[in-house]
Amino acid sequence: MNFAMWTNDIDECQCPQAGFCEFFRQEMTYDPPNWQWCQNATPEERGEYKISCDKKHDRKNFEIKGRFLTVNDLIEDCKNHLIPKLGELELKGIAGVPRSGYLPASMCALWLNIPLYSFNSSGDFCPLSGRSQFGGQRMKDFEQKKGKILVLDDTVYGGKSLAEIKKILKNHKQVLYGSLYVHPKSLHAVDVYGKELPPPHLLEWNFFNSAYIQHAALDFDGILSPNVPYEVCQNEADYINYITNVEPLYYRIPRTYTCKGIITARLEKYRDITEAWLEKHKIKYGFLHMFPTEKQEIRDKNHVVESARFKSKAFTDSNAAYYVESEPAEAALIRSQAYRLVICPDEGKYG
Repeated sequence: MNFAMWTNDIDECQCPQAGFCEFFRQEMTYDPPNWQWCQNATPEERGEYKISCDKKHDRKNFEIKGRFLTVNDLIEDCKNHLIPKLGELELKGIAGVPRSGYLPASMCALWLNIPLYSFNSSGDFCPLSGRSQFGGQRMKDFEQKKGKILVLDDTVYGGKSLAEIKKILKNHKQVLYGSLYVHPKSLHAVDVYGKELPPPHLLEWNFFNSAYIQHAALDFDGILSPNVPYEVCQNEADYINYITNVEPLYYRIPRTYTCKGIITARLEKYRDITEAWLEKHKIKYGFLHMFPTEKQEIRDKNHVVESARFKSKAFTDSNAAYYVESEPAEAALIRSQAYRLVICPDEGKYG
């Protein structure tokens, strides 16, 4: 068998001790003695084992190609891809499709300085009035123009939801239908769109309250609550007070579904405080893995590397499809060790 595709690392074991092996992409342990086996194995034996490991990873991995779209992506794509097309249309208003369709609809109506509408199940359009018939103070002198109302959603995938909306609004002739993002196979369903978006993809604005969260393991600090300030970490009393009373990041709290679990580099000795905080804020989760207290000194010497190693192993051992990590540096390490899907919202992508 030709093993030329690999480097000379295959000729001899590169791991000075048991632990995670980058070459085999798994833990090499003392018991069972697979690290000792690798120390004495021939290049051919390592090659065969490498193949079997890769096949195992291929079976286990939840592979997904695509993008994690952030709210910033939505704003920029509205501005750069949808607004130029809408500017060429004769529109008298935009009606958002509840609820996420109101995000692009509101921005586009604001930028184009036209009314924002809602519609009800009876098929009636209603301008979102406030201080004036068509909105705020800036719209008090607005004179309604001729044109069509654009019914706008954030995404159109198969087109079924949009088809139902068309039935509701069937008596309106002066209506256009659009979406910021559209599946390439559903372009026929809309009159105007911003960008094609082939599947699969995840959307930051609804991810934490979508069914996807049932398959996700979450980081704690930086995802469910703000990261603890460095100066607070230097004093245990201050640290305990902080993690006891910190407000959550409300926009990332799973409210509809239970997340698969939480994997955090917080020390195990703070479990009671952490569990009480989670209960206080009604966060539903399957498991809670915390960093072993007895290994605190090791973690603190190289926090990023040791935290990533701990999270990677816990993630790999779980049956979670993906992990949501707050720190880009740790996310990169977890990806390289777990070879599984890691989302980093602040990084704006996943892999």
